[in-house]
Amino acid sequence: MTRLDPASLARLNAIGISVWERRPSAAVHQADDEVPVARIRLSSGEGDCLLVQRQPWAGHSSSIIDDIRACIGPERCRFGQWAMGSPAGEDAHELAERGIRHVLSFGPAPAGAWPGLVEGPGLAELTSDWQARRALWHKIRPLLGTS
Repeated sequence: MTRLDPASLARLNAIGISVWERRPSAAVHQADDEVPVARIRLSSGEGDCLLVQRQPWAGHSSSIIDDIRACIGPERCRFGQWAMGSPAGEDAHELAERGIRHVLSFGPAPAGAWPGLVEGPGLAELTSDWQARRALWHKIRPLLGTS
């Protein structure tokens, strides 16, 4: 891919055309002793609360997800999947640029700085254990603006 000169970029920007540039591969810049960088692949939704887990969303535990979305507000929820050591997906800075303020991880989150991270139990545990649901409720309560 060739790089555009500043005048061409300015013309495209003036008519509202976004220019995409390839990101450098995370694997190329990663030293052997570094921990793989966690990223999040975005799926669906437009809100400021990102619901994320390690496995793809397959419709399992849809009842508990529907309850959580209803509690937070369906318009506020979007979905994603953790991507470990892959250049695919978004890092914390890119998520903030997209308006995401909270990341709700079902199951343990990868190491790293994720502002607004709320780590909850996995979906299987939430489905079967009322105490896990109660603990999650106490964690997400501040996101709701209620006391």
